[in-house]
Amino acid sequence: ARKTLRTGLVLAAVLAPLQILAGDLHGLNTLAHQPAKIAAIEAIWKTGKGVPLVLFAVPDDERRRNDFAVEIPKGASLILRHDGEAEVQGIDAFVPDAAPVAPVFFAFRVMVGMGVLMLVAAWSGVWATRRGALPQRWMLWTFSGFTFAGWIATLAGWLVTEIGRQPWLVTGILRTREAVGGASGAQLGASLTGYIITYTVMLIAYLVVLTHLAGKGANA
Repeated sequence: ARKTLRTGLVLAAVLAPLQILAGDLHGLNTLAHQPAKIAAIEAIWKTGKGVPLVLFAVPDDERRRNDFAVEIPKGASLILRHDGEAEVQGIDAFVPDAAPVAPVFFAFRVMVGMGVLMLVAAWSGVWATRRGALPQRWMLWTFSGFTFAGWIATLAGWLVTEIGRQPWLVTGILRTREAVGGASGAQLGASLTGYIITYTVMLIAYLVVLTHLAGKGANA
């Protein structure tokens, strides 16, 4: 059990930063090809220079502003353009072809937040097990709480991808409404219901097996 835990923590401690790096590179690629999505992710309403990085806010799509914003001055320009004085396009540059900001903004922060928490947990775990001992009980429970962290981060990232590109299916080429097929609402509902049932059964099976193995302890 100690070796298994240690191996998992070391892998997570190494791979999590690489995932964050890959995400940053993907963000720069998105800026080049889907700048409207980046504007929604960062809740940048107006095109300008020296744009701040919004850590948290309550985006108001109707009034096109951020309420209760916590910002780092020039942070968005620095991260996105590697120049604190660089210009970054805002939502105003893409209206009316711009996605709703609030869901994209929050989903992105859920994704990033989960990634940071997993990184902190992995590094803390590596430090706690550096001499081959199991970490304290509260830390083990914390690790258990991260069972679905990857799934939550993936789902949040999917929401960023799909909502953030609206109203386009293929940016600048094909709109979502232009790709609507001939399937009826009943057919789509049946398909979606099938997916929900299938994945619910898989989730239950996973939890049953996981609980069973956890109950057997080190002999599993």
